[in-house]
Amino acid sequence: MHVNSEVQNYEALIALFLLGVSNGVTQNITTSYPRRLWAEDEANSGILSVKMPLSPLTSGSSMPELVLSQGYPLEEYEVVTEDGYILTVFRIPYGKNQTSSPKTPLLLQHGLFSTSASWVISEPYKGLGFVLADAGFDVWLSNSRGTTYSRKHIKYNPNVDKKEFFNYSFHEMGYYDLPAVIDFMLNKSDTSQIIYVGHSQGTTEFYVMASTRPEYNAKVKVSATMAPIAHFTHCKGTVKILSDFTGVLGVAAKVLGLYEVLSNSPLIHLVDTTLCRKSSAIEALCSNFLFALTGFDAKQFNESLIPMIVDQGPSGASVKQLTHFGQLANNGGKFSMYDYGSTGNREHYGQDTAPEYDLTKITVATNLHYSLNDWLADVEDVKKLHSRLTKSKLIEVPYPAFNHLDFLWAKDVRPLLYNNMISMLKESVGQAGI
Repeated sequence: MHVNSEVQNYEALIALFLLGVSNGVTQNITTSYPRRLWAEDEANSGILSVKMPLSPLTSGSSMPELVLSQGYPLEEYEVVTEDGYILTVFRIPYGKNQTSSPKTPLLLQHGLFSTSASWVISEPYKGLGFVLADAGFDVWLSNSRGTTYSRKHIKYNPNVDKKEFFNYSFHEMGYYDLPAVIDFMLNKSDTSQIIYVGHSQGTTEFYVMASTRPEYNAKVKVSATMAPIAHFTHCKGTVKILSDFTGVLGVAAKVLGLYEVLSNSPLIHLVDTTLCRKSSAIEALCSNFLFALTGFDAKQFNESLIPMIVDQGPSGASVKQLTHFGQLANNGGKFSMYDYGSTGNREHYGQDTAPEYDLTKITVATNLHYSLNDWLADVEDVKKLHSRLTKSKLIEVPYPAFNHLDFLWAKDVRPLLYNNMISMLKESVGQAGI
């Protein structure tokens, strides 16, 4: 029955595409004790110890294994949101050769179809989770609701109660998920502010939170938003073509009973790993597919990471989530809440149209790291976002071909982006540069 269900879901996904749409151990949040994993023993610590030999990063590894295999400490927590979703949050409290002295807490938020593993797939010199820990930050890596590491709810089962569980877009991630994680971080760190770093949808969630729950502006010292997405009108390539069928997506999803797409299910995982494995004759199609979505940059793309990229993802997304992005691509340049139609909008918002997010309420100093070859966070949309924010700075990556995924996995991501970004973050909190 389970296999048949997976086949039906995959067939439904193919149908939508043709129409033009593209556990580890958990802890009790009540006590809020972490599962703390170490790369080496701590004598008399009374904390679970795990010895793992240092080794090259390989596919088939879980998020904790990716971190532990490189000799970094790791903690794992569960955070419950106001609306009942249970999020897994990882923490790298300090770098490989450092101690547990107090450090500035920093939150890394991943993008669409991704998880916290995206920050640690690259080797320690390039993986941003590792780089930030070695730079002296207390690094927290969250996982959005519904993704591989956060498929739990206090009431709903994502495999049974799909309609109820997946009734969210990126709005709920910004309105509920981020505040819950930030409050948890502040409580555990005994500090009053964090640093926020997001990529792609991770930036969208931040703009939602800071504009709809402005009290959280005071809890964020500075934000670095990479490939920032709020306005989405100028997206290009395959995504733009598919966004034109947003209405078809909603209708087809209802007919097919589809509420989630591209989860990291056994069938999807088998397809990914079979087609994109290193020995596959069509391995190049995997990188070309990514380029068609995000912009072409073969020079900076590290093809050796493909097995791990497809192994960790896609992590799943709700149909409502994709529909919301499709609406942004076709609403005349507005950064608006989810559009339920005139009747639904009156029920949800008390007006016929979906309200725009008030970006002037965002008072956090925000660095907008963008590139000229990003087909999702287009430069025109980023500049429009910059004009709406009261305290933002535009920072262009000094490499014209840099694309949307290069922010995570470019071969030269350190000199092109991370070194400067980290120096700016350290300066904002009064630390010495990198």
